Amino acid sequence: MMRLLFICSLILIALNTQAQKSSLVFYQPEQGKAVQIIKGGMLTLQYKGYLKQLELESNYIVDINDSSIVLGKPILFSTPKNTKIIRIKDITGFRKVSAGTLLLKSALTVGATLGTYYTLRNNGDNLSSTQHILYSTGAGLITRISLKLIFPENKVKYKTKNGWKIMVR
Repeated sequence: MMRLLFICSLILIALNTQAQKSSLVFYQPEQGKAVQIIKGGMLTLQYKGYLKQLELESNYIVDINDSSIVLGKPILFSTPKNTKIIRIKDITGFRKVSAGTLLLKSALTVGATLGTYYTLRNNGDNLSSTQHILYSTGAGLITRISLKLIFPENKVKYKTKNGWKIMVR
């Protein structure tokens, strides 16, 4: 009897884990390219909205099922905030936003700001401390704006009209 209960519980666990979807795969068969985005990954999507207008949403993947995905800001011990449900058949374009890109942008901005400040402080004898702070802040802002232009987050890179297809795994 105990063995039967154990086997049934294993089957139920296997069926439950099989039913949960955990990633989106965007692929283009003609060029042999594929982009996989797992649950919890950041994504920028272009999709057809309620009135068939094109909308752009950039956020984390909170949940995935066969017909839709939920984007939102995950919170540790609470339900996600600012969630948006998007049907997979409405998606017209996408861009994967990697954590490395976000970290690189932040590190370069902080590095440019602090580096400019310390360089001016050590070599700029005729500048006041207020001028050191203003120039370093300006250098940080210019770096941030430049990085937003080089690594855009709010622009799609791949479009479904160019042959990209979507698969839920």
